[in-house]
Amino acid sequence: MPSKLKSVSWLTAKTLHQVQILSCDLAEFLAWEATDHCAPYWRLYWHDKRGAEIGVAKKSIPIRPGHVVLIPPNTHYSSKLRSPVQQLFVHFLVEPRFRGAPETVFQFRATEEQRICRQQVLEQFSWDTSSVRISLLAQILVSSALLQLPSTDWTRRYEDPRITRAVETIANRYPRKVGNVALAREARMHPSAFIRLFRQCTGHTPLEYLTNLRLEEACSMLHHDDASLDEIAEKTGFGDRGYFSRMFSRSLNCPPAKYRTLVNVSNRLRPGG
Repeated sequence: MPSKLKSVSWLTAKTLHQVQILSCDLAEFLAWEATDHCAPYWRLYWHDKRGAEIGVAKKSIPIRPGHVVLIPPNTHYSSKLRSPVQQLFVHFLVEPRFRGAPETVFQFRATEEQRICRQQVLEQFSWDTSSVRISLLAQILVSSALLQLPSTDWTRRYEDPRITRAVETIANRYPRKVGNVALAREARMHPSAFIRLFRQCTGHTPLEYLTNLRLEEACSMLHHDDASLDEIAEKTGFGDRGYFSRMFSRSLNCPPAKYRTLVNVSNRLRPGG
């Protein structure tokens, strides 16, 4: 049947963020010692008491109870535990990508909404760890935490528009590799000068930036897909399973096969089961 639409005004969001939950866990930690955590996905931590601290950029940051900690992708940090804590943690991906300062950890006092959401997650874990409610509650908790980040960290352009265009080119042609010479030509720069500027603006070389994109998708597939390692290597652009395994192990300090086993343990949330 024909229909009519009549509107005084109509506004459409130009940027839609998508949050993909990789895992949501509740654990009692007696030890949490690591010299170099780093992963191509976001992490959210919530501790029930004092006793843990993380180190980033030569700073030690105590994790305070009643606070939400957010760690952006590819941030290198260490962790130390002085006394046992209960940790609720969520691993997730966000598109579009975060453009805030690198090597930064955010810690916010939890809002009333977040405290209620956390309590519901804890209750759900005590009833049924496979419930879809945990995933939905994790989405709410993550989204509300991301809203506490400075809005400029999402909209910020890189210092040089040539690097912004280069990043967009890499993303648009993913998973294919775009050579430094081609990117430099597009930026109308000498390749060596372009690579220096790219690293200055993003903290990575163009190849490292592309590799992080590939590792993000690989992590997602290892969490939620039954594809073989050969298939994952092919789909993410690594091509060769051996090369994929080396790059994955170098970044996450864990080979992909072992990583898949770890994220599939019985108390680990996976969509639909």
